[in-house]
Amino acid sequence: MEIHQLTYFVAVSETGSFSRAAERCNVAQPSLSQQIMKLEAELGEPLFDRLRRRVVLTEAGSRLLPHATAILAELHDIKQNVGQEADTGVGSLTVSFIPTIAPFLLPRVIRRFSQDFPEAKLEVHENLTEEIVRDLIDGKLDVGITSMPIRNRLIRTQELLTEPLLVASSRFYEITQRASIHVKELDDFPFIALSEMHCLGDQIQSFCYQQRLDLQIVCHTAQLSTLQNCIAMGLGVSLVPQALALEDDSGQIVYRNLSDATPERKIAAATHKRRLQSHLARQFIQIVREEYPVG
Repeated sequence: MEIHQLTYFVAVSETGSFSRAAERCNVAQPSLSQQIMKLEAELGEPLFDRLRRRVVLTEAGSRLLPHATAILAELHDIKQNVGQEADTGVGSLTVSFIPTIAPFLLPRVIRRFSQDFPEAKLEVHENLTEEIVRDLIDGKLDVGITSMPIRNRLIRTQELLTEPLLVASSRFYEITQRASIHVKELDDFPFIALSEMHCLGDQIQSFCYQQRLDLQIVCHTAQLSTLQNCIAMGLGVSLVPQALALEDDSGQIVYRNLSDATPERKIAAATHKRRLQSHLARQFIQIVREEYPVG
């Protein structure tokens, strides 16, 4: 049994396709298929049912998957930690932030981490939650800063803080003259919606559904900065993270609490459940907790 065979096996199980697995592993599909067949021959059982449009794990494949994933994760740790002391500031760390957190946190965390650990190498990415989870599982990422929940049995989440969501409006609307706002009043104003490609957009939609709101959505946007600009121009109101309000010194937008409901999101650090957290990873998570503008 070869390590590359386990790598190919995990890739096929996660993508459901030999061609997509070959693309992920940067190998020719015939070569990947041949190695999977060799692995099956060695184990004496088929690992996949080859269906017309995709492949699925057999019972034997399902039994092998957690062992293969754990072996590959441990190998990644060995490569990363060989030659390093366990509790020093020397080493490398790869992290990722979701786009609705990065603007408020990324610059200050990079600065603080670089000051505290000048000998460490920090690689930073910005990705959607789905991509962060995939990269954690693939061993390409050490820590992901995202929001809960994450429903994947291989991912460990560490809740860092709870952030309220506020109503944001320009002074164009009389809603800004009130100290607080009833949730049903959101139906009375044009609403700027954040795309559901972001977990924050999905959370806001779920909150509005639970509150039985019938929003007058006039714009969908994928960027918090665009949403903020639309609000400032008086195109509508929206629900936004408190961190955005704390960072906004333009004076163009008024932020208010809802009086009869408390929309919020929980910020979390995500790591692979079967990987030991390095000293740098633990310290990075603590820096995120301390530097987030809401606390």
